[in-house]
Amino acid sequence: MSDGSTDVLIVGGGPVGLSTALFLARKGIRPILVERRPRLSTIPRATGLHARTVEIFRTVGLEPAVQQAGMKIVGPGAELDLVRAGRATPLVMLGAQSLADLHKSFVMEAHDVDYDPFTPSWPIWCGQDHYEPLLHDAAVEAGAEIRFQNELIGLTQDQDGVTATVNDNGTTRTIRARYVVAADGVKSPVRNMLEIGDRSNGVAGNFVSIIFRAKVDLPESAPRFTLIYLMNQLAQGLLLFIEPGRWMFGVNYYPERGQSPADFTPERCVELARIAAGDPELEVEVESAQPWDARHMVADAYQSGRVFLAGDACHAHPPAGGFGVNAGIQDAHNLAWKLADVLAGRADESLLDSYEAERRPVGAATADQAWMLFRTRGQLADEDKAAYRDFVIVTMGYRYTSNAIVGAPADTELLPRELTFTGQPGSRAPHGWVDHDGARVSTIDVLTEGWTLATAPGDDTWLAAAEAVSAETGLPIKALTAGPDGDLADDGSWLASCGVGPGGALLVRPDGIVAWRSAGPVDDQAKTLAAALATILRGA
Repeated sequence: MSDGSTDVLIVGGGPVGLSTALFLARKGIRPILVERRPRLSTIPRATGLHARTVEIFRTVGLEPAVQQAGMKIVGPGAELDLVRAGRATPLVMLGAQSLADLHKSFVMEAHDVDYDPFTPSWPIWCGQDHYEPLLHDAAVEAGAEIRFQNELIGLTQDQDGVTATVNDNGTTRTIRARYVVAADGVKSPVRNMLEIGDRSNGVAGNFVSIIFRAKVDLPESAPRFTLIYLMNQLAQGLLLFIEPGRWMFGVNYYPERGQSPADFTPERCVELARIAAGDPELEVEVESAQPWDARHMVADAYQSGRVFLAGDACHAHPPAGGFGVNAGIQDAHNLAWKLADVLAGRADESLLDSYEAERRPVGAATADQAWMLFRTRGQLADEDKAAYRDFVIVTMGYRYTSNAIVGAPADTELLPRELTFTGQPGSRAPHGWVDHDGARVSTIDVLTEGWTLATAPGDDTWLAAAEAVSAETGLPIKALTAGPDGDLADDGSWLASCGVGPGGALLVRPDGIVAWRSAGPVDDQAKTLAAALATILRGA
């Protein structure tokens, strides 16, 4: 039975699939998303949303709701009033025997990052079961169609599109799509259908995550934390604070010793929760026990014809660093605007090649960083230190090189040693506070609404060039002046921080990445801008 057609079919209704649906719908595309589960996740995994992810949510209006649903992640000892009120949590991992023995604990890892200089958004600790509904509702409101209990069972491609076969709660249907985005998890059926191989370091450990509720009264003098690595003779694993009264205990099991998830009976889970708390009489309510593997994987390709992989379908990470869902949402953000411009006829399909060229190196580097951190428990050996990058650099300091970037230096390093935002093509445009339309806003708020050209006030030639190129190509380009009395009003420091001097201009893509930069004047602004866009959009 045929069930119509769509420009984009999304397979998988987790955070990455839902984000893809939202980003596309806000670009005027009406995707269909199919998810084999009957409902959204009720499990609070993928709890740490990095600053870049929150930035992206900010651009689609979700940051306030996610902030309300979660807690701000702060440094050790910072904003104690918010921490005590349950509105913030420090990014600290302790080593301890149990919650009852925190006075004997020690700090294994702590991150104290001041995000204010380079982003308007701070990371948020929020369970997937809280932010998934926000993504779902926003995507549906924007025009996406989401179908639960719809499992993809077949996929064929031709030069014009993709035919997907779906089991719709017992009824077989077909959906015709111009493109497919597979966000269907680490065991991705779509990746297997396409016979895409992968590079893997294997499995670093087998775990069962026990989600439980318990009232654990910690003394005021207890150290503040988000995670505890429990080193207990009775049980070992990672204990995560989810929200007041709710915990997740990731417990190791060892298949080589004959152990399996079946060993984690309800009674055993209660026992383990009490061991973690250090209270043999603790009243415990076990919500669930989910097995999972800490594995490393990077797909050999992110694209096969008209089908694209995103999130865990193309890169899997051990939990160290909390990269997984963040990298996946950034995949979706990178791909959505490209699909939208191609579907609208504003770009050739060659633009889509830049998705793999940009995101696969980031996915591979992220997986490698997570593997290294997990394997060493954050205690890096000398041979690891040269390759290590701070997690903030991994999640937002990367620099793309592809056909969708013009003018990136030949020696561009994917992950630089220091976090700097200088307006280099391929990097995220710098953040700065400016006055715009009567409000104090971040440049991130303005530069992610579409294609944007920024130049200094007083020279209208770039503004006229943007208008001419937009009229010729059909590509909407918002041209803004930045500096004293400009559209983005400040003292001129923001544009200077972008490496743009008098007579220069900065072109920013819809995902906030610098596409091209002219540090100073050029002979023919319209011709120069048109040539840069032709390279990006047409591969010319």
